[in-house]
Amino acid sequence: MIVLEWLFLTIARCDAAEPWQLGFQDAATPMMQGIIDLHHDIFFFLILILVFVLWILVRALWHFHFKKNPIPQRIVHGTTIEILRTIFPSIIPMFIAIPSFALLYSMDEVVVDPAITIKAIGHQWYRTYEYSDYNSSDEQSLTFDSYTIPEDDLELGQSRLLEVDNRVVVPAKTVFRIIVTSADVPHSWAVPSSGVKCDAVPGRLNQISISVQREGVYYGQCSEICGTNHAFTRAPGNIGRLLSPLWLSRTTRGASHPRSKLLQRAAGAIGSRGARQ
Repeated sequence: MIVLEWLFLTIARCDAAEPWQLGFQDAATPMMQGIIDLHHDIFFFLILILVFVLWILVRALWHFHFKKNPIPQRIVHGTTIEILRTIFPSIIPMFIAIPSFALLYSMDEVVVDPAITIKAIGHQWYRTYEYSDYNSSDEQSLTFDSYTIPEDDLELGQSRLLEVDNRVVVPAKTVFRIIVTSADVPHSWAVPSSGVKCDAVPGRLNQISISVQREGVYYGQCSEICGTNHAFTRAPGNIGRLLSPLWLSRTTRGASHPRSKLLQRAAGAIGSRGARQ
């Protein structure tokens, strides 16, 4: 039983916060994978530095104990050691800065021709999502609100303060853009598995580009203190179900769904664009 539990925890993806979790959630985008790799690389050198400094401290305490050296040696200054301990710590941040700047600029890169654009509007305390590429005057606008499900209404297996009534559905292995803004106070749109965190500022449009590489359900939260219910809206709609190319058909719930025609037309547009690329 223990072996099966260990095997399940090893294979299962961690796309939401878990009790006593110490590490990152599993990466769903190249951006998040780069963040995790950079963290692991820097942490490796931090461990080497920690071991080296501890070795120096222990060695100094051992060799310069008052019983071993009752008469301490008087050293005014050491030019060589002063130069070395100034140069080496300044070189280490330079090696850290090169990959970190490359990752930082790649995270801020704007996609010229995204497959789909989603507008996320923050409210107190819910989200409004708009698939603005496919709105038209003769059909219903593809806009919906996303509220956190109250604790009393949760079903078996659902996560407290993470589940919402309307999930955002986006395509897998496709580059898409999210425009983030706010209608009242500053919010923050964040999905840890995607390595995304974008401030939602009233009167300002911020945009981020995401390319999710695997299917799944990803949980996020508002990372900006936005009022009294901020703590109870940890995932106000920041849940994306990243499906295969037939991703939009999962949300129609049949041909009678009011957004069915618009969703199917959007799926066809993304499919044709992917074929051209």
